[in-house]
Amino acid sequence: MIHLLRNPFEKAARPFVDFLIKHRFSASRLTLIAFLGTVLASILIYYQNWIIGASLFLVFSLFDALDGSLARRKNSAKPMGAFLDSVMDRFSDSAILFAIISYAFSVGNRSVFVLGLLALIASLITSYIRARAENFLKFGSIGLLQRPERILIIFLMLLFPQYLLLGLWILVIGGYITIFQRLYSAYQKFNQQSLP
Repeated sequence: MIHLLRNPFEKAARPFVDFLIKHRFSASRLTLIAFLGTVLASILIYYQNWIIGASLFLVFSLFDALDGSLARRKNSAKPMGAFLDSVMDRFSDSAILFAIISYAFSVGNRSVFVLGLLALIASLITSYIRARAENFLKFGSIGLLQRPERILIIFLMLLFPQYLLLGLWILVIGGYITIFQRLYSAYQKFNQQSLP
């Protein structure tokens, strides 16, 4: 899936990361800029500025994807930075989906409203399962729809809002499949740990 392209993406983005390092950008600053940019995109989406909102959402999501690379290039990767990145990712995911939910409420579209809520829950639970599992075991990247895949689907359905309902169905079905995959994987790994 898309998350497997992380290493080629980081190699391609290395000149831009070097530019950021040269201009004294820190990974944490990049994380916060990405979050604020996503909030701006969310506001535009609520007001149905679909193309600009979708474009900003993608740009700042790519910014967010570079904070870890920047920290590693500067040899400044720390647990606090990873923690901040994870928390801001949850806020960013929630902001864009909340914008869609709020838009649906304002125009009276019940289907988009309900599916938006289900997609938001799936997004948060997917991340929560991994975070909790990693307290006890090596978990890794597991599941059909991880964050890069969710970002691409959200970007496309915002860019083409006539397919908003379809995009949400994909997020919901794929999200709950991913939840099941992660729960099942965690169950297997915990059982393996308990074997003598």
